[in-house]
Amino acid sequence: MLPDILRRRTTRLLTVVLALLAAVALPAVPASATAQVPIFLEVRGDNSQKLAGIYGWIEFNDSTTYTYQFYLCRESSYSAAGGYVLINDRATLRASYSLNYGNTNIAECKYPAQLYGTTDAVGGTVRNVTIEVEGVNFNGQNQATWKRRSSTYDNPFN
Repeated sequence: MLPDILRRRTTRLLTVVLALLAAVALPAVPASATAQVPIFLEVRGDNSQKLAGIYGWIEFNDSTTYTYQFYLCRESSYSAAGGYVLINDRATLRASYSLNYGNTNIAECKYPAQLYGTTDAVGGTVRNVTIEVEGVNFNGQNQATWKRRSSTYDNPFN
């Protein structure tokens, strides 16, 4: 029979050796492909004033579904700000939003923003998702022009 102190040291050593063997024997697990990717889009008009913005995140769940959540805010757009979610190189419009002002104050926006979000099951392969924000620039000379900015997010499952 081993003395108590020797038995404890042997047990600790055996635990460390087994942990090291397990780390070497098990394959490395790849990083999760479902990490949330931040969305930060602003559209600007004359004199670089912000017309509207979208702030949030998107996450791909698998090859056919994705989840997003973002705030859409109007700042100096002449009319309501627009926000769009499109799939597969703008082939299909999945969601469209427009607002004058929302009900939530966030740091990125001068006026209250509106929160939008969903998990979208497309029913087919999602290669990418494009988020777009738009606002109307009015130059004070009776000329209003639509300004848009977008960003496309590739699905890591494809």
